[in-house]
Order: sequence, then C-alpha cells, then structure tokens
Amino acid sequence: MPDATTTLDEARLRRLIEVGRSLVVETDPEVVISDALEAARELTGARYAALGVLDTRRAELEQFLTRGIEDRLREKIGHPPHGGGILGLLIEEPEPLILDDVSLHPRSQGFPDNHPPMKSFLGVPVQIRGEAWGNLYLTEKDSGPFDESDIQSVVILAEWIAIAIDNARSAAAERVRLTIEAAEQERGRWARELHDETLQNLAGLRVLLSGTRRRTAMSPVSPILDQAIERIDETIVELRRLIADLRPAALDELGVEAALGSLVERVSGSVIEIDLYVDLHSDTESGGRYEPLLEDTIYRLVQESITNAVRHGLAARAIVEVYEEDDEIRIRVADDGSGFDPKRAGGGFGLLGMRERVGLSGGRFDVRSGSDGTTITAALPVRRA
Repeated sequence: MPDATTTLDEARLRRLIEVGRSLVVETDPEVVISDALEAARELTGARYAALGVLDTRRAELEQFLTRGIEDRLREKIGHPPHGGGILGLLIEEPEPLILDDVSLHPRSQGFPDNHPPMKSFLGVPVQIRGEAWGNLYLTEKDSGPFDESDIQSVVILAEWIAIAIDNARSAAAERVRLTIEAAEQERGRWARELHDETLQNLAGLRVLLSGTRRRTAMSPVSPILDQAIERIDETIVELRRLIADLRPAALDELGVEAALGSLVERVSGSVIEIDLYVDLHSDTESGGRYEPLLEDTIYRLVQESITNAVRHGLAARAIVEVYEEDDEIRIRVADDGSGFDPKRAGGGFGLLGMRERVGLSGGRFDVRSGSDGTTITAALPVRRA
C-alpha cells in the first residue's frame, strides 16, 4: 500500500488532475484505456504499460492491452498472458505491488520468447463500484526502481480509470437502450401499417375476387380467379406471420407469456417441434406486468434462439423454459441442431444483439454449442412496471 506520508509534487498532482478531467468525460472505453496507459507511462517514467481486464469470473485476464511494445514485436511474442505468475498474484491479492526485480519473485514464471527484458515492476488493481475489474501494470522505469510516489500516482490514476470506464459503460448502455427502444418502436409501426393497410387491402381484394368468382362460375376466367384467390390467401398467411414476427400484438396487450405461447404455436409443427414451459408471475394480480424492456428482452431472446435453431442449426426439436425464480427470469432454450462456434468473429446468429439486451437488463448470458445441439441460457433481474 502507498505510504500515507508520501506527498506528490505539484507538477505531478496537476497532471493527475488534468488526466482525470479528460478521462471522465470520454465515452469510448478504448480511448479511456489508451489515454490512461500513456498517462501512466508519463507519470512514472515507465517504458511499458499494460491494462489487464478480468473475465466475468474474475479468475483470469480476458483482455491484455499494452503500450510501449511495437505491433511487430507483439505479434512475435504471441498470445497475451492469461494471468499466471506475478499477474496472477495481483488477481488473487488485489493490492498495490512493487518489485525491484520481477524475476526474483517466487511466483515469477519468466517471459516468452521475443519478449523484451523487464526488471522493475509496479502493479495496481482497478476496481469499479467496489468490484475487481482489472489491473494496471507498469515495468522498466527509466530512472530506476518504482517508489512510493509512483504507487500513489498510479493508485489515483486507477481510480480515475474506474470512474471513466463506469461512465463510458453507462453511456454505452444508454445508447444501446435508445437503439433497442427505437428498433422496437419501428417494428411496431411497420406491424401496424402492414396490418391496417396492406393486410386489410388484401382482404378487401379477396372479397372482391370471391364475389366475382361466384358471378362467373361457368366463365373461362373462373380457374384464373381461383388461382388469384389462392395466392392472396397464401400472401395473407405469410403477411400475418411477418406482422407477428415484427411486433406481436399479444406482447403489448396480454403480456410476454401469451406472446411466447403464440410464437411457439406459430413455429412449432412446421419444421420444428417445440416444448414450451412458462411459469411467470407477470399476469397475477399481486405481481403485475413486467417492465416493457424486460418483456421485450424475454420475447426477443426466445424468438432469436428459435430462429437460429431452425435456420442455422436445422434442429428438429427444441425445449423452451421461461420461469421466475429468486427475483430473476430464467430462460433456457435447447435444441438438437448441428451447432456452431459461439466464439467466431462477430458472435454470429444474432448473439451480439442478445448479449446487448441481456447486458442492458443487468443479467447473465451463456451459450453452449456443439455437434449435438445448442443451449442458450439467460438470467434477468425482475423489474415490474
């Protein structure tokens, strides 16, 4: 821990204040991290700086972002560290750590081939709202070993990083929320227009053709009219399906449970068999409806999962479970399709959209997929309207 009696010089304090002001107004997390690493090098005189971001289990590093190492050399070094050795020690014991020679520590595991030599080391944890988020690492101070002033400076910088990342994530979440709300409103508008105009016009045309068909029963045009009526009927069925996919009326009028039942009834039996189990408290007199955003998220997760199972997994059977338990909405959709690679670039198959919706709701999301099928699970905190 930094020595409480250590006093930072005025120039360094001014620079820390400047850095903090610039970081907390930035809304792009990548820019926050890049600027913070450069500031850390400047404040301490370190040649190399890195920020390791923890995974959701806070057990190892999910990302490792560096400054001071050229891109060509970084490629030669290979895969970034996962958090073993000294880096793992800082994960296990999130306290400032200073070493004059990192290679002499019992936990040191050495460096991979092509890695530049590093001796002096300073590590400081980054915590957001009291929870471990990552660690800030500095090595190779130009003027010698790191000192207490360096620790104090980097601790303050880590606090600025935490505030800035929290602000950036909140801004990003707000953008996602507004985007999702706008998309749902647009879906609803198109669904209403298709229902009130296109569908009704087709229905009116069908009535007109049917009347004409009755008056010309023995006419040569009768078979043509029959074909036209049949095509209109097919188009009406397809249009109703499209309207329901865009924004089912049941979701707004009756709630998510009714909407899920309608979805499964519409899809099941044609190309896939679906077993649906729903146990929600949204329609009970004591519980009341869930928040609209939560109901939208539940419905879209199930809808997207079923769509993926049919279109991409070519599944023949799926099981959908949606229930409320321990103040959470638990969702599980399992299919027997061919599966896919969830880690492929972009996530694929609407996974990014599902993750964004779940993240916006403050929930958890997981995908397991293989040759024997795919299982998508989510847990969303209950929020009532």
